[in-house]
Amino acid sequence: DRAISGFAAYLRRLGLATDTVVALQLPNTVEGVIALLGVLRARLIAAPLPLLWRKQEMVDALGRIGAKAIVTTSRIGDSAHADLAMQVAAELFPIRYVCAFGRDLPDGVVPLDEIFASEQVGVVPPPARPGSAAAHVAAVTFELGADGLFAVARNHIELVAGGLAPYLESGAAPDAAILSAISPASFAGMALSVLPWLLSGGTL
Repeated sequence: DRAISGFAAYLRRLGLATDTVVALQLPNTVEGVIALLGVLRARLIAAPLPLLWRKQEMVDALGRIGAKAIVTTSRIGDSAHADLAMQVAAELFPIRYVCAFGRDLPDGVVPLDEIFASEQVGVVPPPARPGSAAAHVAAVTFELGADGLFAVARNHIELVAGGLAPYLESGAAPDAAILSAISPASFAGMALSVLPWLLSGGTL
């Protein structure tokens, strides 16, 4: 919870306004979950990206949705994802920040590992949203249709509903331990892992 608040405050201190789209390309690790929840806590819009996407796929997708920041990690296996994110940012003028977890980051990448070390979290309260907060867009995910890739905006209500169905159908105990091999880089990934975990109050 401290790391999520720290991550949210970090994003707000960068000057990202409410409802700014933040792209996330992270593996199925604690950093990925903290980044997703931190973006939502900062009242920004998360845009999780598949790990196998490379430069042109990311440029095409993020250009359509007007992302202003990319959060990634230094490396995933043999792939230098921080370098990839910098190449994407060079192609897209609206991208203002590339942030990453990990060591040996390229120049210009904002390091994020300090959110785990800080005991004091300076929470920057985001401005209030008009209307129902749950009806605001929480995440943008990508689907593949007959005409190619398209973005789908999903509000908080849709995310909770997506996670509630598998949680109720599973009959899991309120404090269940959930093991997920699915990355939360899609609506299905979020609905089958992160959201049932939040609803159960258990361990992911």
